[in-house]
Amino acid sequence: MRTDKKWSDAVLKLVSELNNFDYADPSGNRAHTGCVPFYIDGNRVGVIPAQVMKELPNYPDVFKICTEQSGQCVYLSEQLSTEVKKSDVFERVLMDLRKQEKFVTLKGWRNEKYSIFYKLGEPPICHVERAGCPLFGFIQYGVHVNGYTYKDGELKMWVGRRSKTKQTFPNMLDNMCAGGLTSGLGITECTIKECQEEGSVDDETLKKLKPIGSISYCYIDDRGIEPETQYLYDLELSPDFVPRNADGEMQSFHLYSLEELQDLIIAEEFKPNCALTIIDFLIRHGYITPDNEPNYCYIIQRMHISLQPSP
Repeated sequence: MRTDKKWSDAVLKLVSELNNFDYADPSGNRAHTGCVPFYIDGNRVGVIPAQVMKELPNYPDVFKICTEQSGQCVYLSEQLSTEVKKSDVFERVLMDLRKQEKFVTLKGWRNEKYSIFYKLGEPPICHVERAGCPLFGFIQYGVHVNGYTYKDGELKMWVGRRSKTKQTFPNMLDNMCAGGLTSGLGITECTIKECQEEGSVDDETLKKLKPIGSISYCYIDDRGIEPETQYLYDLELSPDFVPRNADGEMQSFHLYSLEELQDLIIAEEFKPNCALTIIDFLIRHGYITPDNEPNYCYIIQRMHISLQPSP
């Protein structure tokens, strides 16, 4: 394991870039200028970026723009009283914006819906095209699997190279299996599906899937505002297991030592949240410690920011 300053600086840079937007207070710094909280049924469920705010007056039957004591805010029309009506109107608005080629995120249209929640565990408010979620700052959920094994007494990890045609982060390194939490799927159900489709993991091996926690962060980029929670799983594999992609989303798999993984993270070869998943693994398995990482506490704090409302 590397413990040098170059490695430490790379980890610090990663957690800082994945947390360049304060979701709890969308008025705090320059990254938030013009961003407005978004309410559905009286609950804040997102933050709308400034460039999206400019388009909302074109949909007066959908969005109500108000100025309150705390500043400007947006409400979804109260006339949209059901889950179906809300879902349908978001589809209509996003399809219209897509036709106008207004936002880069909509160029990566997935034909895949994400469920929008006020609190995870409650019934969904509505279902929204995955590519459109950053335009409203909706919390997105996903699953990531650390597929690892031991060879000659050394821990090694399988990682995948994303397809060159992926809508986001093409050709970058990824965890062995990962994916967004599609509407209608349970968390472990989604994880098993991704393992089968991305790595051809057999049923017997899947019995070893171990849920080990989550990471949360929020950033703003050219696609919009992206608060995300990723559910993490460890999967210990037999030394002779080799993942094989079945859905075309990975172009290849590679087995790396921990030091090789560190070098690839430093070189920014990984999709950022996949690198964060590996860092979480290294912390939990005792490779990154308070004694060898000067920013240990800060890194852990920035991997677990609060996105959920209080119970």
